[in-house]
Amino acid sequence: MGKAKMLLNRLQDRIELDSQLTELSRVQPWIEAWADQYGFSEETRFAIHLCVEEALANVVMHGYRNEPGHPIVIRASFSAHNLLFVIEDEAPAFAPVEPTSRGDATPVSVESFEPGGNGIRLLYRFAGSLAYERFADGNRLTIGFPIPTEGVSALI
Repeated sequence: MGKAKMLLNRLQDRIELDSQLTELSRVQPWIEAWADQYGFSEETRFAIHLCVEEALANVVMHGYRNEPGHPIVIRASFSAHNLLFVIEDEAPAFAPVEPTSRGDATPVSVESFEPGGNGIRLLYRFAGSLAYERFADGNRLTIGFPIPTEGVSALI
């Protein structure tokens, strides 16, 4: 078995949540384990947490309308020097299209953001890559982050 395969086997590559905001607390240590494995900086860890938690909150609040009892599956994997988080749900279709800007200026601080409607903007700003797919029975959002050179060399 190759070293990369052995590393993946040590970490749980999949987590299933119920459609409740309280379930999001289970994701943080799981993300940290993946970030530790690949040597991500604190800045990138922040971006990963922000993007994954924002996407999950959107599924719960907007996709499932805060109704518990619906599955959300998150898988982690690596591909072409990227750590990928794949979020799958059975909610109605919602494609996170690239947002149009609000006005001419990009907010310079968190305090200058207008409330509401910033989740998609944050995903596009902080994720390395973002891809959405719609299936007959649900949605798949793939959020990617480049693995630091040191993390990639550990896989070889």
